[in-house]
Amino acid sequence: MAQNKRRFVFNLVIILIVLIPVIMLVGWLLTPKKTTNILIVDKTVLTKDAYEHKGLIWTLKHRKYVKPDNNFYNLDEDYLGFFPKSDKQFEINDLKNLTLSQIDSISDTINMVYYTDTYGIYHNEWYSDSLQSEHSKKVYGGLDIKDYELLRKMKEKKKLILSEFNLIANPTSIAVRSKVENLFGFQWTGWTLKYFESLDTATNHELPNWVINNFMEQHNGRWPYTKSGIVFVNEDETIFIMQNEDHLKHETPIITSTTYAHEKYNIPATINYPYWIDINYVSDSVNTVLANYNINTTDDGDSLLSYYNIPSRFPAVFAHTSNYQFYYFAGDFCDNEMPMITTYFKGITWLKRWLMERSDLNNRELFFWNYYYPMIKVIMNDNYDQLKNSKKIN
Repeated sequence: MAQNKRRFVFNLVIILIVLIPVIMLVGWLLTPKKTTNILIVDKTVLTKDAYEHKGLIWTLKHRKYVKPDNNFYNLDEDYLGFFPKSDKQFEINDLKNLTLSQIDSISDTINMVYYTDTYGIYHNEWYSDSLQSEHSKKVYGGLDIKDYELLRKMKEKKKLILSEFNLIANPTSIAVRSKVENLFGFQWTGWTLKYFESLDTATNHELPNWVINNFMEQHNGRWPYTKSGIVFVNEDETIFIMQNEDHLKHETPIITSTTYAHEKYNIPATINYPYWIDINYVSDSVNTVLANYNINTTDDGDSLLSYYNIPSRFPAVFAHTSNYQFYYFAGDFCDNEMPMITTYFKGITWLKRWLMERSDLNNRELFFWNYYYPMIKVIMNDNYDQLKNSKKIN
């Protein structure tokens, strides 16, 4: 009897393992497509995996947003920017050579633009020299004046604008940066930062050489760090480091969302964020801050931030939605590595949020499922409904 019961349970488990993905796939196939014209700009596509806009493409396909030709958005084709080819060849397809009239026409035809990354491609990382984690000459990158003109037109026409980390930071020129800052009511401080789960140079080979070398040049050849911590980098290449326990009570930056954002976008009230961040001043009269980063410091850490004139709390997500639609994510939110095959399973987002290991502070996939995807889903749903109600799409 016991053996029969075990066999029954085993067979039931096998059936569920096979049946659940089939049900999820059928659910996705039966979901209607939604047509919308989206322009993606990504100037930092080092490989065809295109991690810098993969999170967006995953979301578009999973939510069944399609192009005007009824085809799904393609990861390695449907964007403007840097296109890697074989044998270290590449193509550049962007707005730079277009006339203002052509840019105006583009802003007429698209419903939304998303600038996912403008940092660009550099000689060492592209040509794979031995010092590929050192700073090197730019191959391509930065926001240019034609990008600004498109953003200006999109704002003027009240079209949806999404943007994130490195929109206006290096290598964008100061002139273009200032225009975008004035256009959208925020200002980059010149500071970026990133959490590293280990600052031990002997064991963590993901620490960039330029961070180590620049820090040691600025601090008498010393690198006294072995724990986890946060590296702060200024555009003038000033670097300082906050180490866990010595300067930090909590090792990663924490995103704390407002009550409105928590309820509106179904996102956690707080979540760790372990990747690149930029620090911006935001005009309260122009933008609404939906979430803030918090750096939880010890007394020594608080003194260090004060020395460099950096607040322990600064905007993570801010937006303007009254008379135009602009969102800025002050982190590399869209950059993720999830497999595209998972787009085909309806309910996968709920399953992932339920099953994910939450104790891993460095888990960017956890951030995608619990924060980025829910927020983008609501923003795009609202935009699609607005366009449909105004008869701008079928």
